[in-house]
Amino acid sequence: MKHNLKKIIIPLFVVILIAGIFIYNKSRNFAQEETELNRFVYPTEFESGIFVTPAQKKAQCRIPEEILSDMTVEELVWAVIDYPFLWEEGLSSMGPGGGSQWINGISDAFRKLTECDDPEDKIIKVLKDAWERKDPSLFQVYEACRVFYDSQGVYFDFSKKQLKFLNKK
Repeated sequence: MKHNLKKIIIPLFVVILIAGIFIYNKSRNFAQEETELNRFVYPTEFESGIFVTPAQKKAQCRIPEEILSDMTVEELVWAVIDYPFLWEEGLSSMGPGGGSQWINGISDAFRKLTECDDPEDKIIKVLKDAWERKDPSLFQVYEACRVFYDSQGVYFDFSKKQLKFLNKK
């Protein structure tokens, strides 16, 4: 009787273990798919010609409203980071309102972020994660930190700790 019981329990245990591993992997893959980030892809090539102005190039970087309205806060932050003309923020930060006013005027993603309820923690999380991962777009992350720091009190209400992070980058 004991011998027959062992013959049943061991294979049953193996089947349950394999099923558990299979279910665990499926649920982990599902969770990863749920959190997968869709970064907006800006154009990398612009129409060229003697009459193509910087304003026309920036107009090609507009995010269509149907895409913009479905973007999460994280996707919006990445859209700000990935904005092709973000490097101009340094030049614009000298003017009235600084870089945040400049980017709010041209970046659909930044403008949409200002309409979100309490996005500050998520903004900081995305920037910190990108910084710690040493994301390939680290220069853009640095510029985005400057833009968000510059917008303190104008568009966002960052805590002192968050501002310290943004300012040291």
